[in-house]
Amino acid sequence: MYTKRYIQQLNNSGQIFSRKIGQAILSLYFIVMAVVYPYYAPGGYLRIGEAKYIFFRNVTLVVMAVMLAVVLSTVIRQPGLFTEYYHKMSVTDWFAYGYFVAVMLSYLGSSYKEEAFWGAEGWYMGTVMQMILVLLYFFFSRYFVCRIGWLTVWISAAAGVFILGILNRYSIYPIVMEGQTPVFISTLGNINWFCGYWSVTAPIGITLYWCSEKRWQRAAAGLYSIVAVLAGVVQGSESAYLVFGVVFVALLLFSLHNIQRLYRWMELGMLFAAGCQLGRILRYLPGFNMNYGSDVNGGSPLVMERLTDSNVTLWLLGILLVAYAALRVWKKGLTDGGKRRLYVLTVISICCIILCGIIKVSGRLYEADGQIRWFRDDWGNGRGTAWNCSIEAYRGLDTVHKIVGVGPDCFAAYLYEVPPLAEQLVRKFGDERLTNAHNETLSILLNTGALGVLCYVGFVGSALVRYNKKAGRQPLFYVCAICLLAYTVHNMVSFQQVLNTPYFFMLLGMGEGLLRENGEMA
Repeated sequence: MYTKRYIQQLNNSGQIFSRKIGQAILSLYFIVMAVVYPYYAPGGYLRIGEAKYIFFRNVTLVVMAVMLAVVLSTVIRQPGLFTEYYHKMSVTDWFAYGYFVAVMLSYLGSSYKEEAFWGAEGWYMGTVMQMILVLLYFFFSRYFVCRIGWLTVWISAAAGVFILGILNRYSIYPIVMEGQTPVFISTLGNINWFCGYWSVTAPIGITLYWCSEKRWQRAAAGLYSIVAVLAGVVQGSESAYLVFGVVFVALLLFSLHNIQRLYRWMELGMLFAAGCQLGRILRYLPGFNMNYGSDVNGGSPLVMERLTDSNVTLWLLGILLVAYAALRVWKKGLTDGGKRRLYVLTVISICCIILCGIIKVSGRLYEADGQIRWFRDDWGNGRGTAWNCSIEAYRGLDTVHKIVGVGPDCFAAYLYEVPPLAEQLVRKFGDERLTNAHNETLSILLNTGALGVLCYVGFVGSALVRYNKKAGRQPLFYVCAICLLAYTVHNMVSFQQVLNTPYFFMLLGMGEGLLRENGEMA
C-alpha cells in the first residue's frame, strides 16, 4: 500500500512536470508568434490578412489543444486543483472569465450565427477568435515565465519588421511583395495593420530604455527606440502620434519622484528628435524617395512631413540637450531644497512644452470659425460617420441586445441591415464595407453589448492598476503597463485585428504571471 505522503509527493512531482511541459510549449509558441508570425506573408499583400489569420488560428489551436491536454492530465491526477484554481483567481482573471461568458452569450443571442462564430470575412474576430484570446491570457498567466530575455527576442524581431517598413516608405524593397503599393509596407499589410502591430511592440523597447539599469540593455533599447520612433513617424498612419503621446506622458508621470528616471525621459525625448532627424537625412540620400505624403497623396502636409522635413525636431533636440546638461550640472551644487525646486520647475516646463505641442497639433481639428467638431462626418478619414452610426445603431437595439450585443464581429452584418445607417455608410465609404467602428470600445459595445464592454474594460483596467502598484519592485510591470496603455489609446481610433490583439492578450497574461510570481493575486 502506498502511503498518503508518497502519493502526495507523486502528485506534486507530476504537477511540476506538467508545469515544465506547459512552459516549454508556450515558450516555443512565443518564439513562433514573436519571430515567425510577423514575417509570414505567402502571396505578398494579396489577402495577407486572411493568410496571417489562418496561420495564427491553426498554430494557436494546436497549442491550445496540447495545453488543455496538459491541464486535464494534471486535474485528473489531482481533482482538488480545479476547486483550488477558482479560489486563486484574481480580479483580472474574473473579468477575463466574465468577458468569455459575455462573448458566448452574445453569440447565442445573435441573429448572424455563422458570422458571429468565425467573424467578418477578412477580419475573423468572431467568437472563435475571442475565445482563443481569453485562453491565451489564462495559459500565459499560469505557464509562461516573463523575463527580459524573451522581451529581447521579441523586440529584435520587431526591429527587423520596422526596418523593412522604413525602407519601404523610402521606396526600397528588399523583399518583393505581390500587390505592392505605398499603402502597404513591411510584411504586415496596410499602414493601419502595421501601426496596430507597432503600437504594441514599439513601447516595449522604449520603456525598457527608461527602466533598465544595465548599460548594455539601455544601449540596445536605445538603438531599438530610434528605429521604432522612425518607423512610427514615417509609416503614414497618424494614430501613431496617440501612442507617442500616451507613452511619453505616462513615463513622465512615472518619473515625477525619481530624478534618474527624469534623465532617462529627457534622453528618450532626444532619441525621438534624433529619430525624426534621421528620417530627414534619409530623404536626401540617393535612391531614398519618400512615397507617402501630401506631395504624393494630396491634401495638407502630414505630421510626418513636419517632423522629418523641418527644423522643429532639430530645435527640440537642441533645447532638450541644453536642459539636460543644465539639470545635470546645477543639481550637483544645489541644496536639497534647491534640487526639489529645480526638479519641479523642470517638470512644469516639460509639461508646458507638451501642452503647447498638443494645442499646436490639435489646431488641425478646428473649423475656420473656431468651433471644435469632433464628430463631423469627415473627421478622421470618415471616423466621424462610423462613430455616429455606431452610437445610433446601439441606441436602436432592444434591451436584451443592448446587454449582449448583436454578435461578435457582427458590426457590419447588423449596420447594413438598418436602411438609414446603411445609406450614410454607403454615401461615405462607397463600396468599401465598414466592418468595425474604428474605435475598439464602440465596436465591442455593439458586438457584445454593455456586458462585454464592462468586462473588457474591467479586465484591462484592473490589470493596469495592479501593474502600477507593483512596478516599483519589478520594472517589467512598467513594460506591460505602458504597452497595454499604448494599445488601448491607439485603438480609440483603430480596431482589433490578428496582428495586434493576440499580442495584447499575451502581454496581459505575462503581466498576470509576473503578479502571481510576486505573490499578488488580489
